[in-house]
Amino acid sequence: MAESGRRKAGAWILILHFVMTLSSMQYQSCLAACPPPPVNCPPNTETCYLTNYRGEWEDQIPCKAAIAFFPKTESELIQAVAYAVKEEKKIKVVTGGSHSIARFACPGGNSGVAISTRDYNSRIEIDEKSMTVTVDAGVELRKLLDALAAKELALPHTTDWDGLSMAGVISTAAHGSSLWGKGGGIHDHVVGISIVIPAPAHQGYAKLIHLTEKDEEIRAARLSLGVLGAISQVTFAVEKMFKRSITLNLKDDSDLENSFVKFAESHEFGEMYWYPSFSGMLQSIQDRVPVGNPGNGKRSEISFLPVTVQSLVQSRATQELNNAKVNVSNLCKSAKTQVEQGVIAGNGYLNDGRSFNGFPVVGYSHLMQSSSGCQIDPRSDEHEMCPWEGKDLKSNDTICAWDTQVKGNFYYHTSIAIPLSRIVEAIKDMKKIRNIDPTALCTLDSFLGVQFRYFKKSTDYLSHKEDSAVVEFIYFRYRELGTPRWNGYVIDEIEQMLLQKYGGVPHWGKNRVYTFQGAAKRTVNLVKFLKVKKKFDPQGYFSSEWSDGVLGIGKNVEVWRDGCALDGLCVCKEDRHCAPEKGFVCRAGKIWKKARVCINV
Repeated sequence: MAESGRRKAGAWILILHFVMTLSSMQYQSCLAACPPPPVNCPPNTETCYLTNYRGEWEDQIPCKAAIAFFPKTESELIQAVAYAVKEEKKIKVVTGGSHSIARFACPGGNSGVAISTRDYNSRIEIDEKSMTVTVDAGVELRKLLDALAAKELALPHTTDWDGLSMAGVISTAAHGSSLWGKGGGIHDHVVGISIVIPAPAHQGYAKLIHLTEKDEEIRAARLSLGVLGAISQVTFAVEKMFKRSITLNLKDDSDLENSFVKFAESHEFGEMYWYPSFSGMLQSIQDRVPVGNPGNGKRSEISFLPVTVQSLVQSRATQELNNAKVNVSNLCKSAKTQVEQGVIAGNGYLNDGRSFNGFPVVGYSHLMQSSSGCQIDPRSDEHEMCPWEGKDLKSNDTICAWDTQVKGNFYYHTSIAIPLSRIVEAIKDMKKIRNIDPTALCTLDSFLGVQFRYFKKSTDYLSHKEDSAVVEFIYFRYRELGTPRWNGYVIDEIEQMLLQKYGGVPHWGKNRVYTFQGAAKRTVNLVKFLKVKKKFDPQGYFSSEWSDGVLGIGKNVEVWRDGCALDGLCVCKEDRHCAPEKGFVCRAGKIWKKARVCINV
């Protein structure tokens, strides 16, 4: 259930701001190697190993299955589910790229069944009369966008990364940014869905059901976390093609909280970025314009482009040096410089698809919101994922920045939605935490800063019941479990405050382990979702200990062990949950006193 074109980039793009030292990397327009597959079944063994795109789950506990299926058709998908039900095995669906951090794709125990949608991606059926498109579960977003564009149609909202499968997109509530119309939640634009669910023996152990907007259960199926069944096909409402006009405006953050809501009301696709360490605010002004407006712009996001192995390794080494407290001045200075220069260079927006010469950048919507590059097979004329070849990498080979074959980028990714009605108070609180020591947040600014997006309230049961502000940030992480970060307590306090004080709901495909504890209770209607779950899968074949814990019907998802708070597995209760032998103990937060964080005393 986890989530998973070719672009040329000029030399100027190297100074964009996504990752601190990415500006020193070498980017290429072709790809030499693809990331390892998320489902690996070694020959002559009875075990399959499942992972996400980063090569491991947040708790670093292996995920196993007894067998894996790779259906190409709906009939084969039904057969795979029927086999598992007949054998009374747990079932989980895994997408081709497995681009989710949370372990919803892990079947319970080690004897379960993994079903990959990697090869189930052929159908894209466009109905121009009803203005809908129906796709197989494994169809990638970019492939769908290009097919719609050929008919002068578009999805109104998409994600930044276009290497996700459409079933994975809706199942984890992936989104864009908007309070207009139905909002930026992609699942809210689904008008039909087909799911394979368990069935009794006389029905062949599995059956296909079809849901439309007339069916109440679609409110559970559109955002299901993969626990209702195996999604077969999804039908989306589409629009006539339109263009977007994008302008970036960098200013100081003095008016951030007061301008926040008005900005969303004024700009259909607007986003904001906050750089707390140097009091910067970047407004991404994004508006719909007619297709007749001049402009053939594209977005070419630096973090999605192929990078050489050597550059990636060097970048990580620099990150480790700069994230040591002794080098905090270098980290802060570089973060500010890269943001300022990134905006001057266009932040990945290309006026003519090749170069940047000033804002606004105007282009067709399907090329302006989502970006890709490193997952595409350069030898294919179609938008196909490049095949895994298992080759030994050389220093000048190009790969995706998250490729687990190389010890490159490694980070935490937080994304929490809080009620829009409380965003002014929340930003003020975050500023208070920032003001204690602004340098402690340079690690955020060296990656993405704090990204703010807008999410309209939904009727889907596991979605947001109020218009929300999505607060998102990425920050440095050590590979070794239990390794304290000198500034970790600051980020942990912000995270806990958003969840506890402001009733935040974590993005289902991102975030650290402890953030999911009790989160489902803060959604639209957990009780009704669980009723549909019991109706569709009464025996819990598509459930696991993890998903039950997230839904509040199993044991807690937090992992309690020495050092657990340092890795986001728990909120510390005792000093041993930190690293007392290294001077890090469990204490209250500086501003949000109910937070419990690991502080170096």
